[in-house]
Amino acid sequence: MLKFNNGFELAEKDLEIRGPGEVFGSQQWGAPDSAMASLADIFLVEKSRAAAKGVLTNDPDLSRHPLLLNRVAHFRARTHLE
Repeated sequence: MLKFNNGFELAEKDLEIRGPGEVFGSQQWGAPDSAMASLADIFLVEKSRAAAKGVLTNDPDLSRHPLLLNRVAHFRARTHLE
């Protein structure tokens, strides 16, 4: 744990060691393998990040993206961020 610089690196190592778990089962909960595998695809992660930055640059209040605005509002209501 001491050699990682951020939570993403730590989460990747945790996924490598323990696996994603089972959505329906007795093991630790986790996302399906295909969803977690996409996190290891750095090209996909970088494309997603660039797309998100583009949306926020062109529409910072998400007024032209009401579905995304709704999802963000839902996430904020369920998540405690400090």
